[in-house]
Amino acid sequence: MRKTVFLTAALLVLAACGCGKPQTLPIIPSGQETGPGGKETIPEPGITYATEVLTLPATARDHYQIYQVNLKLYGNSGAFGKVQARLDEIKALGTDILYLMPVYAEGKDVLPGLPGNKPFGSPYCIRNYKEVNSLYGTLDELKALVNAAKAKGMKVMFDWVANHTSWDNVWLSEHPEWYEHKADGSIAWPTKDGEWKDVAQLDFGKKELWAAMEDALEYWVTEVGIDGYRCDYAHGVRDDFWKEAIGKLKALKPGFIMLAESDFTRMFDDGFDIIFDRKMKSEMRKVIGSTASTKNFFTWYKSDQDAAPAPKTKLFFVTNHDDATEAAPATQFKSNEGALAAYVLMAALNGSSMLYGSQEVGFNKTINFFNTQTMDWTANAALKTRYQEALQALAKVDRSGAMVASESEGVVYVAYPKALVGVNVSGKACKASLPKANAGKNGVPTSQEFGAYEFKIWTF
Repeated sequence: MRKTVFLTAALLVLAACGCGKPQTLPIIPSGQETGPGGKETIPEPGITYATEVLTLPATARDHYQIYQVNLKLYGNSGAFGKVQARLDEIKALGTDILYLMPVYAEGKDVLPGLPGNKPFGSPYCIRNYKEVNSLYGTLDELKALVNAAKAKGMKVMFDWVANHTSWDNVWLSEHPEWYEHKADGSIAWPTKDGEWKDVAQLDFGKKELWAAMEDALEYWVTEVGIDGYRCDYAHGVRDDFWKEAIGKLKALKPGFIMLAESDFTRMFDDGFDIIFDRKMKSEMRKVIGSTASTKNFFTWYKSDQDAAPAPKTKLFFVTNHDDATEAAPATQFKSNEGALAAYVLMAALNGSSMLYGSQEVGFNKTINFFNTQTMDWTANAALKTRYQEALQALAKVDRSGAMVASESEGVVYVAYPKALVGVNVSGKACKASLPKANAGKNGVPTSQEFGAYEFKIWTF
């Protein structure tokens, strides 16, 4: 008979409480015998079980935990070195991929000739695709950051802005024919999704532009050794360009990861491995703080998964650099505990997830990614620890088997053959039943007390 085994306190899973008081952390079973003394607990007659709301067949998808780095949150200089100094705590968030927002030289992002023509400082207005932003550090310091992250077992992803450039990009003066022009002959700005007058629109009808863009994309792979790109406004660029460029990148470095900032599933056909899933956030906001059934949420989730061809995935997030300009996670999801509960439930699902740097310290103000500021990464240490413990535990969840979702008293369960995640989304303390397939087995009780926004993770 095997002995019952418990993980050490360092691997205990967080119990997050809406009242903000510390909770007793539940133990993650790991290969242990079921029930007390190694005997399986036999549920009592008449016991109630959580209600099943969805069953999905086994689907082997890639699963990545991505950490988004806004370099402007590291002060006026030396961001590359400052991020490198934080790599241990970033890795402790279960991070598979370190994603850096644009590292490139910024240009003016206002139309030439306007009063006060000066740079705003947007990282998405690229002046030179093959030059680092000197305010962040040197090329050697960037290489050191990338190498240090990879040494800790993380892949590194850069941001890429293919659709447009700054108004003082070198291409605009040397190759104005690579840009779209208005009827009067002047350079056009993007108009597909609103008028973006702060940037100049590239014209991907020009094949010479393709060659220059592909050369710049490949430069950072060969020069710095990155492992992927997150591509800004990817659906604004021609599909045939992406198919060609991605094919070349994957040939240059097998296993290269391409993430599209786009909800259009056609991007999968272009060669992207992951696409954004903004709908997940809006659907999750309906769940957090509610006692209503999650059946509609999981009905949507099934259709959402059906649209993603395995092993490719969609990307789930509570916030990112765009969303943070509108409201903090605590505002959008009732509280910091609600935001954490939402992220845990997202990350438990079969997909990839992204944490925006600042969420883990509970920063409660909006963040304008145009502006430089110095984030206090030591603030709210208890919350950061809870994120780390939760995401380390979720990193051990094997999602390749069938997934069963159930609910009881405001608690949502996501079960796989070797794991069970329970999240109290209601914001109210309760005593919940467990799913029938798990109750009384593998160290899982037949009922469980949950605090407000508390969650528990069992692995076996």
